[in-house]
Amino acid sequence: MKLLNVVLTGLLISGLLIGCTEEGETKGEQVKTEETTIKQVAAVNPSKIWNDVSTPEDFNNYEIEPTLEAWIAYHAQDINKTTDVDEYYLRADRLTKEMLYFRVQGEDLQKDFENLNVLQILMGHLDYVISVEKQQGLDTAEFYGELTKCFKYFTELLHDLNVIINNDGKGETFGLTHQLDGNKVDELEKLLYSEAGKE
Repeated sequence: MKLLNVVLTGLLISGLLIGCTEEGETKGEQVKTEETTIKQVAAVNPSKIWNDVSTPEDFNNYEIEPTLEAWIAYHAQDINKTTDVDEYYLRADRLTKEMLYFRVQGEDLQKDFENLNVLQILMGHLDYVISVEKQQGLDTAEFYGELTKCFKYFTELLHDLNVIINNDGKGETFGLTHQLDGNKVDELEKLLYSEAGKE
């Protein structure tokens, strides 16, 4: 009788183990099927792909981490701290000189940084004209107005670049970048390159 109980118990346990193994294999097959599902990803426009090619080894200004992300975030916040029109060009010039350390590679984003640089050059020209006009005792109101307009574009473009670099392009922008297909890029470039042609 004991032998019969042992045999029956053995058969019962064997049956349970076989059932568990088959159930486990079935679940494993389901998992494998789910894992091999391929998601289709939309094609990325090559002009939108960019890389950070900064070389900030010798950069130690502002007590910030020497990274593209920290640098652009610092300036996007700091640039708005002045309302003194005589500081506009100086702040823009400081930032563009630091582009020696902080650079990007990528067709559209490079265009945006170039527009930032051209804005600074235009502001430098206006700053020079204002100083000459002042020395000659002439009215400088028109040139101050143009300088203020350029500085506004400069701060807005810098804000948009910060959104691209630090927030992966997600957030409110002024629409001034090629990278995000901004609706005001043509307006900005019309100002930049028509003014550059006058010089």
